[in-house]
Amino acid sequence: MTNWLGGDVIKSLPGWAGFLLILLLGLTAVSISAAITNDLTLDWNTTGDEDGELLGHAVAAAGDVNGDTFTDIIVGAPKDSSFVYRAGSAFVFHGSAGGTATNANWSAGSDLQGSEFGFAVSSAGDINDDGYDDIIIGAPQYKNGESHEGHVFIYLGSSSGLKTTPQRLLEINQKDAQFGYAVSGAGDVNDDGFDDVLVGANWFENGQATEGAVFLFLGSEAGLAETAVWQYESNEAGALLGTAVAGGGDVNNDGYADILVGAPRLNHEQNLDTGAALLFFGGENGPGAQPDWTVYGTQTDSWFGKAVAFAGDTNQDSYDDILVGAPDFSDEQEHEGAALLYLGGSLPTATAVWRIQSNQAHARLGTAVSSAGDVNNDGMDDALIGAPFFTLDQNEEGRTTLFLGASTGLSLLPAWHSYGDKSETQFGSSVSTASNTNGDSYDDILIGAPQYRINRDLVGKSFLFLGADITVEAHLVYLPMIQR
Repeated sequence: MTNWLGGDVIKSLPGWAGFLLILLLGLTAVSISAAITNDLTLDWNTTGDEDGELLGHAVAAAGDVNGDTFTDIIVGAPKDSSFVYRAGSAFVFHGSAGGTATNANWSAGSDLQGSEFGFAVSSAGDINDDGYDDIIIGAPQYKNGESHEGHVFIYLGSSSGLKTTPQRLLEINQKDAQFGYAVSGAGDVNDDGFDDVLVGANWFENGQATEGAVFLFLGSEAGLAETAVWQYESNEAGALLGTAVAGGGDVNNDGYADILVGAPRLNHEQNLDTGAALLFFGGENGPGAQPDWTVYGTQTDSWFGKAVAFAGDTNQDSYDDILVGAPDFSDEQEHEGAALLYLGGSLPTATAVWRIQSNQAHARLGTAVSSAGDVNNDGMDDALIGAPFFTLDQNEEGRTTLFLGASTGLSLLPAWHSYGDKSETQFGSSVSTASNTNGDSYDDILIGAPQYRINRDLVGKSFLFLGADITVEAHLVYLPMIQR
């Protein structure tokens, strides 16, 4: 078994039924296994209504866009034709004490066929500090003079919900840049009272082809600024920096929100295309010119950094932690995928303190990683890991697994998992906390299955599960003594 990145190895066995950790305590080995008896209630789902729309390609908490204290959710369908044929759409559903709305309370789409509006979606936080959360939507194939340059749309919240007209349209006027491939609320990076926004353009070039870049736009009383106040480029051809972006975490607990960026094809020394995750600390003057912390994959073509997320505070030490996905990592199984956790501090840990793999060929675990919020309301944040090509009893149905926060970062054993329950749904392609949609003190979770079919129509589907009092049930069995 490979000890990847120098961190402790945590290995999953098929179906989690035989999850095994060997600890050498003197001459005794201990087997830890778990039978998952917990369940989370499937409270809501929504299905696309036209073939090929890919509803659920992106899912996210929208924040509270109408100020009613309940968190709302946003779902992207980048091939939807509700507004213009195959232009893409996004849908927002309001939370309430009675549950999430059955029908969308708001929707928007692009005016241009093929723009993939809804490919990436996120809460923007409250960018104008008016008490209502706002949203950001990426359309990375949008054309406005330059093919595939990409476009990003900002919509402001209000007492009646999201405005119908975007407050800001962002673009960078570069052919094939795919601006908006990844989007995220950045939190308040400079602590000025206004939330900010991150945009990734993974095919951006400024001297090197497809080097990729990430851009920071500041919020203000007037809304989001039109021009980026900060950008960072990889300066390396083919690095695809900006494939994933995340904001809002505070890894060093200094009161400024930090920025996390994935570059899944970045080289490291003589190792080609190993990938990386880069962290930039927020500050009074915004992030610095160079990353404050970088962690690299060590395996070519593992796509380390294809997914990145702030995990919240998983171990209750007041520092936010970091999740990184490497969906094409291969150990004992080809492209089984991996997800890793790094603990926050004045600098995050240099090596992963937790790692999980699917142990199934081509499952691509780590395609999506996210904080789950605090699903069981125990004061420690939890994590969601998607493996969209995992097979249980349906071919490549997909699986999403929940790990609870623990004193060491995340539990060694999964607390809950769910499957697509239909062949090739890609359940777990997108995962996100839904925060607290019904006001019951437990955070909820969102999962997208963009390849879900109704009959033969590939419509896509999204699911919301309610948080609850769940725990990890472990059973210790002492094995025969072994020699070191």
